[in-house]
Amino acid sequence: MPMLWAGWIYVALIMVLVGFQACMALGAPWGHLANGGRWRGRLPPAMRVAAIGQGAILVFMGTAMAARAGIAPDWPNWTFWAAFSVTIATTVANLATPSRAERLLWGPVTVALTVCALRLAFC
Repeated sequence: MPMLWAGWIYVALIMVLVGFQACMALGAPWGHLANGGRWRGRLPPAMRVAAIGQGAILVFMGTAMAARAGIAPDWPNWTFWAAFSVTIATTVANLATPSRAERLLWGPVTVALTVCALRLAFC
């Protein structure tokens, strides 16, 4: 039961990220908040398609973490560790991005995801 909070928080934050990626794919002018701030305004078409792929990966990650927490049906153990690894890598990238806006917005979110993932990994 103590892992339940970590799973729910992780899933809630992933849902925010999936929503962000969906908005980016649909043309929201938030390019400065993603991918190192490389694009201002709307993402170019290829990156809008990539946002859909990123959203799908995030859904996979959220489901793997939810399964680990016991709030979704069981998934193979390797899916948790894959999601865990991507969570850590994403946190490092968001804390090191040259985009100050991206770092300030997504840095704390990905740190919270990492805390939840660590709780799920080592409990």
